[in-house]
Amino acid sequence: MPLMGSTAYTTLAGVNTLIRSLLNDSAGNVFSDSVLLPYVNSSYRRVQRKLANTGSSLFKTDNVLLVVPAIPANLQGPDMETVINDATPPPAQLPSNLLQPLKIWERPAGSTVEFVEMVDLTEHDGLPSRTQGAILQVWEFRTDGIYFIGATQDTQIRLRYVASLPDLIGPNDTILIRFSQEAIALGAAAAAGMARGSPLADKYALEQDDADEDLILLFIRQQQHTGRRRRPYGSRGGAYVVVG
Repeated sequence: MPLMGSTAYTTLAGVNTLIRSLLNDSAGNVFSDSVLLPYVNSSYRRVQRKLANTGSSLFKTDNVLLVVPAIPANLQGPDMETVINDATPPPAQLPSNLLQPLKIWERPAGSTVEFVEMVDLTEHDGLPSRTQGAILQVWEFRTDGIYFIGATQDTQIRLRYVASLPDLIGPNDTILIRFSQEAIALGAAAAAGMARGSPLADKYALEQDDADEDLILLFIRQQQHTGRRRRPYGSRGGAYVVVG
């Protein structure tokens, strides 16, 4: 028996069709694709925020490799820090869809040794004052950048982070949240209808809340099937081979 294709995802065109049906404009005479686009993206981002707040794995991206350049010898000292952000030149540029880093591992750039997890000091009074050594060891996220004390050699980092989904542009773009059609469509219909004075806007705003809650519960139940185990104390330990 052949496997059935997944119908869990839909496209922007499918959501727009549902919105127009909700607003009694199936022909699109008032609510064309271009008119609906900002409302759909706004609703799409709202659903993303709600699901991200549940800790959904949907928004987690891993194994992004970047390089933090060495601090030049004439700049090394306890008053020196270095940062990578979305304006840093590649290969140290942060991904444009990064919302929040979760974990960072490091190893000397150009080596094949195992990555070792670094310590996140974001909520622990920031980076200490010390002279650069062979490894980075600690990091802090602030002002949309990841800050390091720096190291005496180029360091490759592996980044795990919370990502945003790209905005929708064309009718064939895929909605990347499974079973979210109703939540997105109701939110967009409420906003678009309110802008045009539709008497249905308030009704759809209330139904949107119910659809959001149903979607959140679905994702929470999925997470409850995932086993979790505390890491043993000292699991961050590891050794480095320093590249000369």
